[in-house]
Amino acid sequence: MKRHVTMLLCALGALSACATVSPAERSAALEEQNKQRARMLTEELYNLRKLDRIPEYVAADFVDHSPGAPQGVLGPAILRQQAEASFQQFPDLRFDILHLVADGDLVVVHWKATGSDPKNLDEAGKPRPLTLDGQSLYRMRDGKLVEAWDVSDRLSPLLQRGYKVVPPKP
Repeated sequence: MKRHVTMLLCALGALSACATVSPAERSAALEEQNKQRARMLTEELYNLRKLDRIPEYVAADFVDHSPGAPQGVLGPAILRQQAEASFQQFPDLRFDILHLVADGDLVVVHWKATGSDPKNLDEAGKPRPLTLDGQSLYRMRDGKLVEAWDVSDRLSPLLQRGYKVVPPKP
Protein backbone atom coordinates (compact mmCIF):
# COMPACT_ATOMS: atom_id res chain seq x y z
CA MET A 1 0.00 0.00 0.00
CA LYS A 2 2.77 2.36 0.95
CA ARG A 3 4.47 1.67 -2.37
CA HIS A 4 1.30 2.54 -4.32
CA VAL A 5 0.87 5.80 -2.43
CA THR A 6 4.51 6.70 -3.10
CA MET A 7 4.09 5.94 -6.81
CA LEU A 8 0.87 7.95 -6.93
CA LEU A 9 2.54 10.92 -5.22
CA CYS A 10 5.49 10.72 -7.62
CA ALA A 11 3.13 10.65 -10.60
CA LEU A 12 1.18 13.63 -9.27
CA GLY A 13 4.44 15.50 -8.65
CA ALA A 14 5.56 14.85 -12.20
CA LEU A 15 2.23 16.02 -13.58
CA SER A 16 2.24 19.15 -11.45
CA ALA A 17 5.75 19.97 -12.66
CA CYS A 18 4.39 19.91 -16.20
CA ALA A 19 1.57 22.24 -15.19
CA THR A 20 3.77 24.92 -13.65
CA VAL A 21 4.32 28.07 -15.63
CA SER A 22 7.78 29.53 -15.98
CA PRO A 23 8.37 33.19 -15.13
CA ALA A 24 9.00 33.89 -18.83
CA GLU A 25 5.67 32.29 -19.77
CA ARG A 26 3.89 34.21 -17.01
CA SER A 27 5.44 37.48 -18.23
CA ALA A 28 4.50 36.75 -21.86
CA ALA A 29 0.91 35.98 -20.81
CA LEU A 30 0.70 39.23 -18.80
CA GLU A 31 2.08 41.24 -21.72
CA GLU A 32 -0.43 39.64 -24.09
CA GLN A 33 -3.27 40.40 -21.66
CA ASN A 34 -2.12 44.02 -21.35
CA LYS A 35 -1.93 44.40 -25.14
CA GLN A 36 -5.42 42.95 -25.50
CA ARG A 37 -6.81 45.32 -22.85
CA ALA A 38 -5.17 48.33 -24.56
CA ARG A 39 -6.65 47.21 -27.89
CA MET A 40 -10.11 46.77 -26.34
CA LEU A 41 -9.87 50.18 -24.63
CA THR A 42 -9.13 51.87 -27.95
CA GLU A 43 -11.86 50.01 -29.81
CA GLU A 44 -14.63 50.35 -27.22
CA LEU A 45 -13.87 53.89 -26.07
CA TYR A 46 -12.87 55.68 -29.25
CA ASN A 47 -14.40 53.64 -32.06
CA LEU A 48 -17.61 52.32 -30.48
CA ARG A 49 -18.10 55.33 -28.15
CA LYS A 50 -18.87 53.13 -25.13
CA LEU A 51 -17.90 55.77 -22.58
CA ASP A 52 -19.81 53.98 -19.83
CA ARG A 53 -17.21 51.16 -20.06
CA ILE A 54 -14.29 53.45 -19.17
CA PRO A 55 -14.17 52.33 -15.48
CA GLU A 56 -13.67 48.74 -16.68
CA TYR A 57 -10.43 49.80 -18.38
CA VAL A 58 -9.16 52.70 -16.26
CA ALA A 59 -8.07 52.49 -12.61
CA ALA A 60 -9.50 54.85 -10.00
CA ASP A 61 -5.99 56.27 -9.42
CA PHE A 62 -5.24 56.78 -13.15
CA VAL A 63 -2.91 59.69 -13.98
CA ASP A 64 -2.40 61.20 -17.44
CA HIS A 65 1.14 62.58 -17.82
CA SER A 66 0.58 63.75 -21.40
CA PRO A 67 1.37 67.33 -22.43
CA GLY A 68 -1.71 69.47 -21.83
CA ALA A 69 -3.47 66.89 -19.64
CA PRO A 70 -5.36 68.28 -16.63
CA GLN A 71 -3.19 68.43 -13.52
CA GLY A 72 -4.34 67.06 -10.18
CA VAL A 73 -7.26 65.11 -11.64
CA LEU A 74 -7.28 61.35 -11.14
CA GLY A 75 -9.30 58.44 -12.42
CA PRO A 76 -11.59 57.51 -15.28
CA ALA A 77 -13.20 60.97 -15.39
CA ILE A 78 -10.10 62.38 -17.12
CA LEU A 79 -10.39 59.95 -20.00
CA ARG A 80 -14.11 60.51 -20.35
CA GLN A 81 -13.63 64.30 -20.41
CA GLN A 82 -10.88 64.02 -23.05
CA ALA A 83 -12.91 61.60 -25.20
CA GLU A 84 -16.04 63.77 -25.09
CA ALA A 85 -14.01 66.85 -26.11
CA SER A 86 -12.43 64.90 -28.98
CA PHE A 87 -15.81 63.64 -30.22
CA GLN A 88 -17.25 67.15 -30.05
CA GLN A 89 -14.38 68.50 -32.14
CA PHE A 90 -14.33 65.51 -34.56
CA PRO A 91 -17.74 63.74 -34.57
CA ASP A 92 -16.56 60.86 -36.77
CA LEU A 93 -13.20 60.36 -35.03
CA ARG A 94 -11.75 56.86 -35.45
CA PHE A 95 -8.53 55.30 -34.17
CA ASP A 96 -6.61 52.57 -35.97
CA ILE A 97 -3.89 50.71 -34.12
CA LEU A 98 -0.78 50.40 -36.28
CA HIS A 99 1.51 48.69 -33.76
CA LEU A 100 1.10 47.32 -30.27
CA VAL A 101 4.15 46.40 -28.16
CA ALA A 102 4.32 45.32 -24.53
CA ASP A 103 7.16 45.08 -22.03
CA GLY A 104 6.05 43.94 -18.61
CA ASP A 105 3.35 46.30 -17.36
CA LEU A 106 4.01 48.84 -20.15
CA VAL A 107 2.18 48.89 -23.48
CA VAL A 108 2.99 51.15 -26.43
CA VAL A 109 0.16 51.82 -28.88
CA HIS A 110 1.19 53.40 -32.19
CA TRP A 111 -2.03 54.78 -33.66
CA LYS A 112 -3.53 56.83 -36.46
CA ALA A 113 -6.64 58.89 -35.80
CA THR A 114 -8.86 60.14 -38.61
CA GLY A 115 -11.91 62.36 -38.61
CA SER A 116 -13.66 65.11 -40.48
CA ASP A 117 -12.46 68.59 -39.57
CA PRO A 118 -15.43 70.98 -39.30
CA LYS A 119 -12.96 73.92 -39.13
CA ASN A 120 -11.52 73.08 -42.55
CA LEU A 121 -14.19 72.97 -45.27
CA ASP A 122 -13.72 72.04 -48.91
CA GLU A 123 -15.18 73.96 -51.87
CA ALA A 124 -18.54 72.24 -51.40
CA GLY A 125 -18.67 73.26 -47.73
CA LYS A 126 -18.00 69.73 -46.41
CA PRO A 127 -15.46 69.08 -43.65
CA ARG A 128 -12.14 67.82 -44.95
CA PRO A 129 -10.55 64.70 -43.50
CA LEU A 130 -7.83 65.18 -40.91
CA THR A 131 -5.27 62.58 -39.88
CA LEU A 132 -3.24 62.56 -36.67
CA ASP A 133 -0.44 60.11 -35.86
CA GLY A 134 0.78 59.36 -32.37
CA GLN A 135 1.91 56.96 -29.71
CA SER A 136 0.50 56.23 -26.29
CA LEU A 137 2.53 54.61 -23.54
CA TYR A 138 0.32 52.93 -20.97
CA ARG A 139 1.23 51.42 -17.62
CA MET A 140 -1.22 48.67 -16.75
CA ARG A 141 -2.14 47.07 -13.43
CA ASP A 142 -4.58 44.17 -13.12
CA GLY A 143 -5.82 44.80 -16.67
CA LYS A 144 -6.50 48.49 -16.09
CA LEU A 145 -4.81 51.64 -17.27
CA VAL A 146 -2.91 53.31 -14.40
CA GLU A 147 -0.73 55.87 -16.19
CA ALA A 148 -0.57 57.27 -19.72
CA TRP A 149 1.87 59.34 -21.73
CA ASP A 150 0.58 60.42 -25.17
CA VAL A 151 2.73 61.97 -27.88
CA SER A 152 1.28 63.07 -31.20
CA ASP A 153 2.39 64.93 -34.31
CA ARG A 154 1.09 68.46 -33.66
CA LEU A 155 2.45 69.96 -36.89
CA SER A 156 0.71 67.67 -39.37
CA PRO A 157 -2.88 68.79 -38.54
CA LEU A 158 -1.83 72.42 -39.03
CA LEU A 159 -0.30 71.62 -42.41
CA GLN A 160 -3.45 69.68 -43.36
CA ARG A 161 -5.49 72.79 -42.54
CA GLY A 162 -3.37 74.89 -44.89
CA TYR A 163 -0.85 76.48 -42.55
CA LYS A 164 2.62 76.97 -44.00
CA VAL A 165 6.00 76.55 -42.37
CA VAL A 166 8.09 79.56 -43.26
CA PRO A 167 11.78 79.40 -42.49
CA PRO A 168 13.28 82.39 -40.72
CA LYS A 169 15.02 84.99 -42.83
CA PRO A 170 18.81 84.83 -42.60
